[in-house]
Amino acid sequence: MPSYLMPDAGEGLIEAVIVEWHVSVGDRVAVNDDLLSVETAKSVVELPSPFAGTVTRILAAEGDTVEVGTPVVVIDDGSEPADANRGDERSREHQEAAESPAPGTPHPGASQDDGAVEGPAPGAPRYASRGAEGAAEPSGPAAAAPSGPASEAGAPILVGYGATPGRVPPRARRRREHAVDRRTGARPRRDDLQDADAVRRATARNVTASKDGKVHTTAFVEVDAGAVVDLVATLRARRDFAGLHVTPLLIWCKAVCLAMRTNPIINASWPSEHDRITLHESVNIGFAADTPHGLLVPVIRDAQDRDLKDMAAELGRLVKLAKAGQLQPADYSGGTFSITNLGGLGLDAGTPIISGDESAILAIGSIRRRPWVSERDGEEFIEPRWTSSMSLSFDHRLIDGVEAARFLSDLAALITNPALAMMY
Repeated sequence: MPSYLMPDAGEGLIEAVIVEWHVSVGDRVAVNDDLLSVETAKSVVELPSPFAGTVTRILAAEGDTVEVGTPVVVIDDGSEPADANRGDERSREHQEAAESPAPGTPHPGASQDDGAVEGPAPGAPRYASRGAEGAAEPSGPAAAAPSGPASEAGAPILVGYGATPGRVPPRARRRREHAVDRRTGARPRRDDLQDADAVRRATARNVTASKDGKVHTTAFVEVDAGAVVDLVATLRARRDFAGLHVTPLLIWCKAVCLAMRTNPIINASWPSEHDRITLHESVNIGFAADTPHGLLVPVIRDAQDRDLKDMAAELGRLVKLAKAGQLQPADYSGGTFSITNLGGLGLDAGTPIISGDESAILAIGSIRRRPWVSERDGEEFIEPRWTSSMSLSFDHRLIDGVEAARFLSDLAALITNPALAMMY
């Protein structure tokens, strides 16, 4: 009888959390029937059975973190008896409890307490969750008014810290409420000790590796984003863009692709263990999307070849999959550059950590009405304008300050005046 080993459902995954069993001991399964759901790098993945037969043993319980290659279930397919000693100590520890019918833990979209997911996932912003209405876009004033930044309802993208592909957030956690008791003689306060979960450990490893392996440097620029606000409103009013994901993030993604044509070093990588620099032909843009499952980072592949309509469709597809927890490894791997937004937290600037083998990450500040100095006919005027700030964190081993400055300058020009795209 063959044992089903925990596979690598991502790229470089070393462990996964069992979310839900879809079978119990004694159930008959066919090839490709779903056996269980596990939480992988950026989503909940259904694992199908490679065997047809009867489930005889379940070796790990829901909620367990299981290393790749560990036996998790035994299926009697009519072949030779399974090796009783197969598997590691961990699978034997769970065998006795697992032989009973699999528990009915709800799907990660629901809390064990009351079926609702509330509050953010803790820790690094790449995993932080702000609720079920997350959306991948910079925030700003309500998009209902044509003169304001076009922004979808709900939480926008957040800060792009944290895991590289192959490292995954757990289910969104409920915000802990701290009750205050001022009565005399109330019980003494006690610290709450918690084990660092797989996500926290993975985040720690990734950000430490990034900081240790790269020379992080950040450049800033403030831009007039009024033209982006107007362009988004115009596109949303067009029939051919109806139903597409048209947001300021869409314009920023297109502008990044154009600015990289004259600044290709920004789309390069230099792994610390190699002496060779790779200039990537494809611009694969990772963006941070806040979802009920945590802050995920899907990737728009070959963004340089997409027009606005195609890019809006792909952006919407990835956001939809991310919200549903259905991203596949190809949807969140292979990024060459990242964009994240600090405006979702009401912030104006920051220094995000560069992800994986990438060499730069762009942070977009909040789009707000601010005083802005304009010049007309040789005279200066102070007037309210929609403005934002951009900060580029880059690896100074590979990217010189002047190259980062040129890229930011080109990008700022395209954001201030999108009509300049006609020159590319």
